Amino acid sequence: MSISTSIKTNRRSTIIEFRRETPRPTTIEPMQSEPRIYADDPFRARFGFQLPRGLREEAHGMEWRTFTSTYAPTGNLRINNLDSDSRRGGMFHYTATLIENSNGERTSTDAEIMATGPISACTNLLADAGRRVEILEFHQFDIFEATVTFIYAENNNRRTWAMGFGGTAEHSAAAAMSSAAHLIYG
Repeated sequence: MSISTSIKTNRRSTIIEFRRETPRPTTIEPMQSEPRIYADDPFRARFGFQLPRGLREEAHGMEWRTFTSTYAPTGNLRINNLDSDSRRGGMFHYTATLIENSNGERTSTDAEIMATGPISACTNLLADAGRRVEILEFHQFDIFEATVTFIYAENNNRRTWAMGFGGTAEHSAAAAMSSAAHLIYG
């Protein structure tokens, strides 16, 4: 709907008219040469942000469901509830819950660690659990009221991209690190 105005003047007065116009239905022919961002970058199609280049090349043509199951799987070892308290000298005291699903049984272990940041804390927690992960690339975006983290990680020349969502940057990083550990060791 739009509003149009017209001005009519004569020697004695000026009249301004406002009219509400209803748009006429139109048909639009689909363009044959439109770029297909949906198939090219599933994250951009969903959230409007472009994936990191290497991941974008790997994910080319994936649907969202396939993309999330490939790069953010629910692993058998996850870091949950990563929280921190600031300490002296740029250090943080982290607490987390490690959840492990093996042989149909679920166990959870509370863990504490001193580290300089959430990635350092997750790296050490995973290494203590026997899953060493080295980050080669790190990308983090704020999306609406959440955070998404993409990492390119490796161990013993096995490399993978991983994704993690979370309500905070710390939770997102923990989810991405957990996914990377699962993809490398799973």
